[in-house]
Amino acid sequence: MTREEAIKILLETDPKFKEWYEEHEELKWKVHKLDKHYPPDPELEAQEEMLKRRKLYLKDMMEMRIKEFMEKAQKQA
Repeated sequence: MTREEAIKILLETDPKFKEWYEEHEELKWKVHKLDKHYPPDPELEAQEEMLKRRKLYLKDMMEMRIKEFMEKAQKQA
């Protein structure tokens, strides 16, 4: 099973994973939008940093779930 196949299955079967994925995608868009803001604003930079940290946390959670899923699938094969 590939990583992409695991993600597809998790998106279809794991509500929590889907929630993390959708929030991660939304944060990615918001961070990109804030990156384009010029001139830099300290308040916006702080907001961007907070969004980046949350995005990274979600990515870590998804990666753990993907790894667990793939290991479980490998043991069942």
